[in-house]
Amino acid sequence: MELRACAVVTTKRYRQIVDAFEELARATLGRPRSMPDICAALAVNQRTLARAVRAVRGTTPARHLHELALAEARAALQDPGARSVRQVALRCGFREMGRFAADYRATFGENPSETLRRSSAATLHEVCSRP
Repeated sequence: MELRACAVVTTKRYRQIVDAFEELARATLGRPRSMPDICAALAVNQRTLARAVRAVRGTTPARHLHELALAEARAALQDPGARSVRQVALRCGFREMGRFAADYRATFGENPSETLRRSSAATLHEVCSRP
């Protein structure tokens, strides 16, 4: 096989691995999971997963899991039905509220409570401005 064709096959395979990894991460959000368990579920070894995530996302599998959990938490906090930062954080797998808030602030530039408050205010404004 030509070197270029081999690179295309590898890139495509890495994309498939990362897509499956992300799907599994979202499906098991909030549940304890280890890299060996994730790799077993994906039928890849840890080195292959690490190479795939590094090639496709430019980070490590553990860091990418964390980023996915933060993104899911942000989406949940923006949902008008969200009532509590703590509830959302626990549902997304965060057990240390201070660390969650610090990571959230570093990633999104605001506290999780601000996201929740803005979402709640927008919902209240919609309800109050209806004719």
